Amino acid sequence: MLSEFENIERSAGADKAADLRKALHFLLRRQFVFAGDPRTGTIYNTIMDGRFRDAVDGFFDTCGYRLHRDPEAQWAGIVAMDEDVPLPRMKLDETIVMLVLAAYWQQEINTGAMEDRAVVVTTINDLFDRYREMVQPNGGSAVSSQRFRDILKEAAQRSLVEIGDFDNEQQDCEVRIRPMIKLISGGDALQRLERYVRSEEARFPRDAGGEA
Repeated sequence: MLSEFENIERSAGADKAADLRKALHFLLRRQFVFAGDPRTGTIYNTIMDGRFRDAVDGFFDTCGYRLHRDPEAQWAGIVAMDEDVPLPRMKLDETIVMLVLAAYWQQEINTGAMEDRAVVVTTINDLFDRYREMVQPNGGSAVSSQRFRDILKEAAQRSLVEIGDFDNEQQDCEVRIRPMIKLISGGDALQRLERYVRSEEARFPRDAGGEA
């Protein structure tokens, strides 16, 4: 692997080799890169550059990751090939929120309600309402709105969503859900949510009067 990077430095130059190292570090730290983000153009272009494809794929393969590229939606990201490979470990509430984001994204995509690069635009309040509708049709415990916001902020750190500025008048923020969410959740986010809700209902059955 080291010899491949040395070959790249000789053939493409020291600057390109430095760009390549920065791009690899970025994905290891953030997991995804989206071409629409500020100051990520060089990172995205480096990951997508055909001259470096074998070296990049080989590096992540050696580390236990599989690299995914989507030139149409203009993103790239890594997922672990094995459970022992270190990537952000999600708690149950984080996993459920990610599934809600993915289900929301897919439903909007199915109706054509998307922007360029398959981005779906919504708000935190709308997402939180959808979370409660999807996960708690019969009521019960839920993450707080603050915890929900914190989970979204963590997703933003991984480039899965973009959160806009807080609107004091609306008491809300715009959220832009990116297509990488489908890689995190799989292709059956809604079905997985439904299974989760059914399992919770089985654990905590309610009588006909709605009391636990």
